[in-house]
Amino acid sequence: MFDIKYRQYAIWVMIALLVFSVLIVVDLVFLPHEKTEETIESYGFLTQGNTKEVVGYRYLTDKGTKFSINKDYIRGDQVTIQRTLLFKEIVDIKTPSRDYTKLLASGFNGFTLVLLVILAVSCGISVFNLWGVDPIPVNRYHNFVMFTAFVFFCTASMWFLFN
Repeated sequence: MFDIKYRQYAIWVMIALLVFSVLIVVDLVFLPHEKTEETIESYGFLTQGNTKEVVGYRYLTDKGTKFSINKDYIRGDQVTIQRTLLFKEIVDIKTPSRDYTKLLASGFNGFTLVLLVILAVSCGISVFNLWGVDPIPVNRYHNFVMFTAFVFFCTASMWFLFN
């Protein structure tokens, strides 16, 4: 058993990550959303690797909103967009004829939301286990810190790739 030198710093970083990830999840799931009507001005293709296969479309609206849709093209110019209140993340996209919410790739939707929930749970478990004053094995400390860092890296990578 060893006393870890930077244990308190790791705990405070994990508490900050926990608070941030819980705020995002609460904003996405529990708080009401604001609805706006916008017009699509331009779009681009999302391609995969060297094959140049189109895997999605990136759109820009007249109010400056940018979002991505997987594997489908939005027919028509008018869209209804719902955003969260705190972080202004897009959670719902509809046209008068179709709902594109399940195809939404940008923001904290789909797999990125799952990673965000995993990040919140791992931070909570890590803080709970590291909080005490009792010495812990270095291997356990590294497991908690490195798993949380890995999940944070995956979440941030997915968010940067699709935004």
